[in-house]
Order: sequence, then structure tokens, then C-alpha cells
Amino acid sequence: MSDQFPKPPCERTVCAGAECVACCKRQPGHLVPGDAERIAEFLGKPVEPYLWDSNGALVLCQDGIVRRARTMTPRMVKGRCVFLDENDRCKIHPVAPFGCAYTDTHMSMQKGQERSQWAVREYWQDKGYNERRKKLPLATSYKPSRAI
Repeated sequence: MSDQFPKPPCERTVCAGAECVACCKRQPGHLVPGDAERIAEFLGKPVEPYLWDSNGALVLCQDGIVRRARTMTPRMVKGRCVFLDENDRCKIHPVAPFGCAYTDTHMSMQKGQERSQWAVREYWQDKGYNERRKKLPLATSYKPSRAI
């Protein structure tokens, strides 16, 4: 099932430990088409109770225009990603969302923007992704801070 979605055109990043965990406590990474299915398969149960419709990040698109990209993200519970355990370890690390697994705190802004642009194209083009996202509750803890 999960092979029907496009594979990111880049390598998975290496976890930066405490720096990555800080992101898990600020705003978990966004999902691209296929991530929810992979997470549900890994958990052995529906993933929707763990996700919400995020207002999204501001993304500098290839045409030079900054756009808001509405996404699915893991919910925040008590100031942390719902998938982060009490020892600050990711419970779904092998199938972590694109925003966690393919972007990180130590890559260049240019590399991060290139990867984000790929992700935006994927979820803007995937009707099923957006229909699924719209059925989720709206995120309540994320407040965008600045444009890219």
C-alpha cells in the first residue's frame, strides 16, 4: 500500500538529538502523501486520532511567492508531539513524517526550502491528502512565527 506514493527525491536526514527533540516540542513535522498510511501500518491502527489539520508553514515557492501550506501534522499533547515518549524518543521513528525525517535543524536554508517545495507540490497535487486533512480537527497549538 505505501509503495503507491512518491518517494522523496532526497535522503533521510540524521537525527540531531536534542535539537530535533526541541522541534518535537515546538511543532512536529508535516506529513506528505503516504506518511499517514505508513504510520497507520506501523502502529497497526488508524492514525487520524493522532493528527490534526495544521495552519501550515510559510513556504517560499519556486515562483518566488511565499505561500501558506496547510498540512497534516502530529497533534501536540502537553507541549510535545503525540509520538514523543516520556524519554524524548520518537515512537514512530522508522516511519517518521517527511517534515521530521527529511528536514532537520542543521541543513542549509536552501536545502530545507528545496525539500519543502517538493513536499508542497506533492500535497497540493494529491486530492486524497487534502480531503483527509480537511476531516481532521484544526491544530490549536501552532502559531506561525515568520516568513521564510
